[in-house]
Amino acid sequence: MAYPRFGSMFLATSLLLVTLCFFPQVSAQLGGSPNPDINIDCPDTSVEIEVGPGDSRVGSVICTLENPSIHQEDVNITVEDIGLNVAYPGSVSVSSNSDQTFTISWSTEFNADVESFTSSIEATVTSVNGLPWATGNSKSDSVRVEIMPFGRPWIDMEGQEISLNYGEQSTVNFSLRNTGNAEDTLSLVMENQSGLEQFGFTFEYSDTSAKLGVNESKDITLTITASEDIADGSFVVILEVDSQLAEDSGNPWIVEDNFRLQSIAEEESFLATSVDNVPAWAITTAMVLAGLAVVAVIVVAVKLGMSRSSATTDFDFEDDFEDDFDLGDEEFDDFGLDDL
Repeated sequence: MAYPRFGSMFLATSLLLVTLCFFPQVSAQLGGSPNPDINIDCPDTSVEIEVGPGDSRVGSVICTLENPSIHQEDVNITVEDIGLNVAYPGSVSVSSNSDQTFTISWSTEFNADVESFTSSIEATVTSVNGLPWATGNSKSDSVRVEIMPFGRPWIDMEGQEISLNYGEQSTVNFSLRNTGNAEDTLSLVMENQSGLEQFGFTFEYSDTSAKLGVNESKDITLTITASEDIADGSFVVILEVDSQLAEDSGNPWIVEDNFRLQSIAEEESFLATSVDNVPAWAITTAMVLAGLAVVAVIVVAVKLGMSRSSATTDFDFEDDFEDDFDLGDEEFDDFGLDDL
């Protein structure tokens, strides 16, 4: 059974060859080559595959097949294996003296390593005018495929709460980590640091940036000091980490974490100074003396009231006054007025 089929194919091919050899004037009239042929052209630009979070992780290229002959051709496409998933049409039909495009797509997994490949694409004529073409006629081109770098910073910080009395100092420990697919520089900033410093805190970092390889991390220590005159306060402190690689690629990526910070002011003592720089003891003494003066006024008023209520009682105001306030020379002597 195989021999008749082979004979038919051989006969068809032979007839096609005879046609091409003895009718060159036909090809000239149609404006194409009498010989089956194919050309392939793929863009010179690289196929970039983005593999970060949210990316499609697919890169594609559109190549063009050109058939310069007067024949209808079926063209077989083969793409060199470069270790990535690839999708493309196995065969493309191209009309006489015309072009036809096709797409090749490569894909890979999330967070794949940065890498570059060169893949060869070959086009081979397998059929001419519906008849098998055994002689081949192949052309090839190549495409550069790149897995692109991306930056993804991370901060590892367990929930922390710092409480500082006035004049005290404490530390916060955490780490920066590069979870991207290439070496990256991560930078650390504190949101509203200037406002917290105006309130009375000072901050000192062991580092504010780190150049890290893939999956590398760096421990950071943040030292916080509360000033002597700090007031009571409670704050949520936000730390932000950004990626230089993400910034350079035009896709900024910032992550953040936070901790709670509380300050406890010094309690005012008896000897503390008031707002107007008047010692508190002086203010207290003045208040005590004023209170005693009020009490004295009340006592005098009570005595006067009692005197009026006993108006029916006979007494010699003049005698009593002299008895109570006999200011003779002896009493003046006691006050030492002679010495004045």
